[in-house]
Amino acid sequence: MLAPEEESATAANLLAQQAALVAAANSELDRVARAVMGERFGSIHTGRTERDGREFTVLTDSDGDRVTFWLDSIPMPTGVIANSVANTTAKHYIVHVSDRLPSEHLTRVLAHEVGELLAVRDRSSQELNPVRESLLERGAEIGEQPELSSQDHGRISELNWLAERANDVGLSELQRAGARAELSAMLDHCGLRAVAPASEVEARKAELDAAQTRRFASKDHLSVGAERLARELARPIEQLDPSDASALQASREAAVVAQRQVEAFIGRREVTMPMPGYDQNGVPLPREQLKPAAQQWAVYREQVSERTVQSLKAQLAAQQMPLRKVVIGGGASLAGRNPEALVIDAVGRWHLDPGAGIVQSADQDRDLAQWMGVDPYQAAEGPGKRISIQAVRLWEDQLATQGDVVNGHARLWPAPNGQLLAHVQPLEQDGKESAGPLWVACDGTPSVATGLPPEVVPGVARGAFRVESRSEALRLIDERLQALEEQGVEGAADLRTKLTTADRSGKNTQTLLETLASSPLRNELSAGLEGGAATRMTNCFGILDATQKWESAREAAPGRVLMGDEVAENRFTPGEAKHWIIAGSGGTGVANAEIILREDLDAKVTIVGSAPPPALEHQVQYPKMIEDYTKGENPRLVILPAEVGAIEAVQDKNGRTSFQVLSVDTVTKEQRLVEGDGYVASLGRTNPLPAAVQDLANLVRGNGGEISGDLLFDKDDQYIGYGLTFRTKDGQEHRVDVDGAASWQLPREVFPPEEGLQGRLNEMGGRALPAETGNAAPGFSPIARQSALKARAVAAAEAGDENAVQRRTDIPDRWKRPGPAAEAESTTNPAPSPGPGPAPTLAPTGPQREPAAEIPNQPAPPAPKPAPGRGAPDAHLWQMGVPQTRRSNSTAPPRPRQLPPDQQRPGPGSAPGLGD
Repeated sequence: MLAPEEESATAANLLAQQAALVAAANSELDRVARAVMGERFGSIHTGRTERDGREFTVLTDSDGDRVTFWLDSIPMPTGVIANSVANTTAKHYIVHVSDRLPSEHLTRVLAHEVGELLAVRDRSSQELNPVRESLLERGAEIGEQPELSSQDHGRISELNWLAERANDVGLSELQRAGARAELSAMLDHCGLRAVAPASEVEARKAELDAAQTRRFASKDHLSVGAERLARELARPIEQLDPSDASALQASREAAVVAQRQVEAFIGRREVTMPMPGYDQNGVPLPREQLKPAAQQWAVYREQVSERTVQSLKAQLAAQQMPLRKVVIGGGASLAGRNPEALVIDAVGRWHLDPGAGIVQSADQDRDLAQWMGVDPYQAAEGPGKRISIQAVRLWEDQLATQGDVVNGHARLWPAPNGQLLAHVQPLEQDGKESAGPLWVACDGTPSVATGLPPEVVPGVARGAFRVESRSEALRLIDERLQALEEQGVEGAADLRTKLTTADRSGKNTQTLLETLASSPLRNELSAGLEGGAATRMTNCFGILDATQKWESAREAAPGRVLMGDEVAENRFTPGEAKHWIIAGSGGTGVANAEIILREDLDAKVTIVGSAPPPALEHQVQYPKMIEDYTKGENPRLVILPAEVGAIEAVQDKNGRTSFQVLSVDTVTKEQRLVEGDGYVASLGRTNPLPAAVQDLANLVRGNGGEISGDLLFDKDDQYIGYGLTFRTKDGQEHRVDVDGAASWQLPREVFPPEEGLQGRLNEMGGRALPAETGNAAPGFSPIARQSALKARAVAAAEAGDENAVQRRTDIPDRWKRPGPAAEAESTTNPAPSPGPGPAPTLAPTGPQREPAAEIPNQPAPPAPKPAPGRGAPDAHLWQMGVPQTRRSNSTAPPRPRQLPPDQQRPGPGSAPGLGD
């Protein structure tokens, strides 16, 4: 680890490097675009500024079609020098370059990314999916009708840019020679030159024929200068001029060294894990087969779950405590699924959502191929269309069943001997919890990835001292009562006990309010508090009042007062109401409106709240909804501005409970009373601890212990979740890691809101995925990426790399936005190799054996012994080619290799190349 001052200096240098790279990219984009587009170039306008200060560039082609480019330089994983996002829906294109990219490579990388993105745009505009296999790769198979992939177009753009520089008389002779040498080396990589020795006649002839085919396929896209240089330099090395031959030989020797680094990085291992969503021939399943395939895999998942449950029961019956790596939750985080771990997942969210698909298009989520190994284009009706829900279900179930899985819930619990146990509650086929819970001892640090936390009820006070939920209010009141108890105030301990007992026994909020109102300490809770502390205590009672109104409304109108998640998970009856008010105009509210309008063709929906966030305009779902439902004389969807308070229930003229919200036009100030017979709250999320650790937290805090937290990053400063440490009064510690969508909502009781860490985390997520991508940090594809990176980091840590997982109290400085380049000064110019460097060998290691765990408060056979453990697996990253290993000492029943029959999938290949 670096010393603090060294780390600070490095971060400052990288921030300066970021500012310099962004400034240079914005400055050079004009020249690069002209070289890449050639005659298709129309005009370019740089230096335009968004309201938040970010610059963007508007590029227009010769046909008048305009696109917007957003450039930034951010931290990236080792081996990644650039990344781009194609939002063909909103015509926004985002290019990120690594802040460790040597500046001399910037324009070439920029040329590749611009060329690739424009190729994605061109095919998408014709409703054509991308070409799956690249042609311009040495050794790539050449079909009967060769086509260029978007990556190929990126490589051609590199060639065009290098030719531009090689022929630029304004550059020095050394610079022109360097560009010429780079172009010559690229001809090797692109398969545009035969490299087999002349003595190998047949191999040489095959390569010459393949090179000719590739040059013909590329001809119309190469600039005049690039085509001339390609003809001149694409000869075998022994036929080149001495200077060109010498430069090419040096490039080849450097490539050999780089390849050795890559081989060390991926461990030169054979891929054994098949890719989700592919058939037995390695072809993505056609869209019409997605639904039956998803249903087949859902059945298979139930079978695997049942076999896993029976195996665990058998171990417990034999007085053996199962010792397993434990993961609670699933979803997109299954992209990093460890096949040696026991996954306990309730099969929620996308398995229940009745909607049409996730809100991003295949173009927007095209990097799912890299991080999850799936083909999003085969799961959508077109490149600009949404990814099918059926595909998401299929992918998740295929990944979940790569190892033992239990369809169910789990909560973590401390054992008297210091071990951490998972209290597993399997689900029956009807979705209800089974009668017989199971216990599993956690081998190592368990992970929790249970998705986004619950939503807030209407009526949460805004501001810095807001209180978001009943549980937060009761925790803050309990802390205040504890302070009064320590001061010797009579009755404080008794009131604490009454509130805790009522809360944990499931009493409604009215009971809690009555308990507080009847206590002589009611006023003592606020006495002596000033400023923010006083405001927060007032807000505690405000949220309890709002929650009580919410509960009363749900009781008065069952089935017609819903949380947004109930709609998203299809836990509602569409016809219960004819006019639904949806409180909240963000993404969740819009998604809920779409579900209701699709499920009940007679329903009307009014969304009330603040103005819809601009990010919605960049997604596929929202603009389509506006077009489909808000037009005409009697639109089914209306969006109105309103400040939403606590739910307001009234009786209509027929005596039926209905609801109303006052809308005020932001311009005319005209008031309008909105009335509906159904109400959905989609006003944002609370930030509690995940439910899986709540019992553990209650026990630790109740016995005088404490809970602390830190942010988790890999060694490349990529966010991979947060960690919790539960420290008991006697010094025992239990660690739990939280990743997936849940990791983007920091629990307020561990990460105090006044410290602002949640805001800085949000800013980091927004910088990595600006709104123009049409995505967000907790989205499906970004979580797949995060989970895959975490899998790599954890495996490296288990293999002995102490720096693979870094625990921080704040986000790294290099994620903060740099100032203008003119203000950025640096004494050094970081310039590490853009290729992947050596990484720790991901060798399996055996688990640490622990004493037998005891099952808390449950009858159990005496003195169970630990069951055979499982070795630590190799991490799985699709782009690394690292295999999933099996252990012969598994206690679970063996699985067939084809899951289910006729749907075995091949492992992914690799696609090296600059900017790919």
